Amino acid sequence: MKRSLLVTSLTALYAASAIAETAVSVNQATTPDSIQNIALPTTPLKTVDDSTPSAVQPLQVSRAQLLANPQLTQDWLNLALQQRNVELINELLPIYRTFAQHDPILVRFAEATLAQLAQDYPLAISRFREILAVNPDLNPVRIELAKSLFHDRQDNAAHDQFEKAKSAVGVPAPVVRLIDAYLDTLQQRSGWQSSFSAYYLRDSNVNNTAATREIENTGFVKGDNMLPQSAHGIAYSFSLERDFNLTGAHYLHVGTELFGKNFWDNHDYDDIYNRTYLGYTHKSAVQSVSILPFYEKRWYGNQSYKWANGVRGEYRRWLNANWQISTALEHAEQRYYDSQNLNGHTQLASATLLWLRSPRQFFYFGGDYNREKTRLLQYSNNTRTLRLGWGQEWQGGVSSRLGFSYAQRNYKDQAKLGEMIPLGKVRNDKIYSVNLTLWKRDWHIWGITPKLHFNWKKQDSNLPSMYSYTQKNVNLIFEKTF
Repeated sequence: MKRSLLVTSLTALYAASAIAETAVSVNQATTPDSIQNIALPTTPLKTVDDSTPSAVQPLQVSRAQLLANPQLTQDWLNLALQQRNVELINELLPIYRTFAQHDPILVRFAEATLAQLAQDYPLAISRFREILAVNPDLNPVRIELAKSLFHDRQDNAAHDQFEKAKSAVGVPAPVVRLIDAYLDTLQQRSGWQSSFSAYYLRDSNVNNTAATREIENTGFVKGDNMLPQSAHGIAYSFSLERDFNLTGAHYLHVGTELFGKNFWDNHDYDDIYNRTYLGYTHKSAVQSVSILPFYEKRWYGNQSYKWANGVRGEYRRWLNANWQISTALEHAEQRYYDSQNLNGHTQLASATLLWLRSPRQFFYFGGDYNREKTRLLQYSNNTRTLRLGWGQEWQGGVSSRLGFSYAQRNYKDQAKLGEMIPLGKVRNDKIYSVNLTLWKRDWHIWGITPKLHFNWKKQDSNLPSMYSYTQKNVNLIFEKTF
């Protein structure tokens, strides 16, 4: 039997497919996982007199002919691998295995290709490594190994294999460009990721309270400081995170997030919140699992308000190309500096289902359950939230994000004003919220994108004179991701 055409076939495949692949720029609009294999055009099996594969004339080959002609089967299997034709590979590979003199490297490569196309990257990686253990000079196989490592999120190993493949003698220029595109993406996703946003804030009810002066049926009347307060200032947010690849698909995650409001005419309501994570993440092509211990602190009115530490668990998985499930569990112990009765712990369970209907449209649906247990039972509560959202990229470069939420917060004991005066009820709140963000994708200066944000929130409480209120805001947000 003649030597396998694997090396020749792979070299031809890469010379053609790399041109198409490197035409896709790797930037903010192209996620790392969007670099895909570009298969050569598939053609039906054809029949010619010499019974060899042809991409021009129709050819029909019977199973009996394939079983009787090992070289014909091998030639067709190589063509199927070039075209990355799953159906054809699955038909030809079992036949090719029956021949006593079959090429084991070709069999391993076919198995690896099938695994790769099925996104079973661990199996593909294993098969490609078996081939290289026998023949480390098969550079096209090394590139396929690197691509599988890339998609399996084994970034350090993928980088090493791409560098080795690039240094080989005689690598075609289109293949070099393909490798460079992957290396650039690896460098981007292994670096620090950060974002910043800020906007002018005008709040007519910064203390989130009802405008009614009478306090339920107690006979007490609110002082001016208990009525809605107005404030003007700046709201801002900042995040910074990085995943350090330890080994394989194991990562050390470091991250911090900061949210703040600074009011130049009412500093009593300045509010700053910070949470910092240091934990572990395991990634693959379709899912990620994280265990993230954290420490958080909040300052209110320029004074230390509370701190907490805890742990957050996250799980994300792509069910297929269009559906993703995201879940989170969290537990935190919280301590207040001036209100010891609020000390206790919080627990959170969250789940979100994302539907990418098309590259220009997505929808999501989610639910959250938050449980807060405090030293004084009247502050303990359970909150259940439903969330629904829609994202769209419109013609003319306009994008929109629309989100709705509904929450019920139920407290555990009778409410008391100042922890002394009974209000006659156990507090229950219903919270409605609508958020709309609009922006134009090509409007930006120095990478800063202006976004118009509309927010409406209504809290309906069974203690309306204390806790019912409505908020409406329109803000121009300046946002940058780098």
